[in-house]
Amino acid sequence: MKVQYCAIFGLVLCLTGSLKAQDTIAYIIDQKIQYQEIDNFSASDAWRMDFVGKNWPLEKREHIADLLFKHEFDKDGNPKGMALTNWRVNIGAGSYENRENNEVTSTWNRTECFLSPNGTYDFTKQAGQQWFMNAARERGMNDFLFFTNSAPYFMTRTGATLSADNKCINLQHDKFDDFARFLVRCVKHFRDNGYNIKYVSPLNEPNVEWHTNSWQEGTFATKSDIYKMVEELDKAISENGVVTKIIIPELGEMKMLFEVDANEKTPDDIIRSMFYEDGAYSVLSFKNLYNCVAAHDYWTAYPPSLLVDIRTQLRDSLAGNNHKTKFWASEYCILEKNDEITMPPSPVKSINLGLYVARLIHTNLAIANASAWQWWTAVSLNEDVPIQLLPIEGASGESVKYDGRVAPTKMFWATANYSFFVRPGMRRIDVRALNNDMTPLEAATSLMLSSYTDDSQVVTVIVNYADTDKTLSLACDNARKGKLYVTSIDKDLQYIGKHSLKALSIPARSIVTVVIDKK
Repeated sequence: MKVQYCAIFGLVLCLTGSLKAQDTIAYIIDQKIQYQEIDNFSASDAWRMDFVGKNWPLEKREHIADLLFKHEFDKDGNPKGMALTNWRVNIGAGSYENRENNEVTSTWNRTECFLSPNGTYDFTKQAGQQWFMNAARERGMNDFLFFTNSAPYFMTRTGATLSADNKCINLQHDKFDDFARFLVRCVKHFRDNGYNIKYVSPLNEPNVEWHTNSWQEGTFATKSDIYKMVEELDKAISENGVVTKIIIPELGEMKMLFEVDANEKTPDDIIRSMFYEDGAYSVLSFKNLYNCVAAHDYWTAYPPSLLVDIRTQLRDSLAGNNHKTKFWASEYCILEKNDEITMPPSPVKSINLGLYVARLIHTNLAIANASAWQWWTAVSLNEDVPIQLLPIEGASGESVKYDGRVAPTKMFWATANYSFFVRPGMRRIDVRALNNDMTPLEAATSLMLSSYTDDSQVVTVIVNYADTDKTLSLACDNARKGKLYVTSIDKDLQYIGKHSLKALSIPARSIVTVVIDKK
């Protein structure tokens, strides 16, 4: 092993010249050291996609679907979009039908429910969302996750999709099985119609005080509630012979995966209590559970010290369960305000937001060993998501329910630096610096690299957070050149040709993907 390492080190010396000069930062990619397998990059359709899919002009809908799902290059070799590999579909709880009964106040956020109180199903509902499901499948993306924010309103304790308290789940105590059968019926219907509903997520942010919000469907849940929900859903899946896997707990705060909260009702210490064999609420024995812990990135993206620390603790906590349980960073949009990203709109702000998201993705993948990274919602009227929907000039915000302008953000293209190239089944592999030994925290404001491989390619994503250009070399077996794709203040994942791996120029404040073909 020492001989092999010295040989590679000698190769890097040849590639970069004298290490003493420090002009070029030398990195080595080692495909033999492998980490997690990648499942997907994703985003959800809540809630605007239903309006867009039903009401917008067909040409604009097709354009949005191309941006989200097409895995193709244009005539100049530039990727056409994000090429997502999973799509999160919100299964509504009926706040639209029940809207007069203390329901969701925002007309944008109400949802239809496939099931009626009389027990009949109407699968013509959520038509706009179904349009995008079909559009994804037509573009070769057939990997879906069904998630819900509440049980159907007629199964809840409050008679609405809004919680009354944080005592327990907003579900009648004898309706867990009914709720599970509802979800499985939805999965079965779409699977029977050719959609690969690979995952079902029955709870969303069960740690949140949803009784203080009226703008969206939501429910609190204890660990006992989560366990019972998994138990009933596992049973319903088996009884119906459906092929799908359960994803939990979709916590809104990552620290609750390993920390203990003062409130005994809060679903806390999830990894130890639910994903260890001897945990009080261990779910590892359920055969239809996907062996994965899912949590959201909110309020842990800044400052960099918190970003790195939380994901280090998460990784270390999960490593001890001895069941190879995966981790998904399963939801994010920018809610926080800080000096890096809070400023008036400008090209500088746009690339700052793109870099901010790229750093977050990198840290989840390279430190927390995430197998998936997923946006909250794909489109919004706000600037905190991949695609911003803007009113046609002179029109109101409400008019966007029917038509508007499509504006991919730098966050869209920064995500695409990963999602377009890092595909399901690829494995993260080791990439390390030989003459610039930074800690993960130091790298978070300077230079971050992560590498991935399959049978045909090695993909390396480089995030240069610094205000200065960087020159680096990549040693990857006998490879000499790589294809470069750049997102920067003036480029949107632009292909800039094949370049020598001996001296790669990485622009200041940019994300660069390097693709090395093996064949």
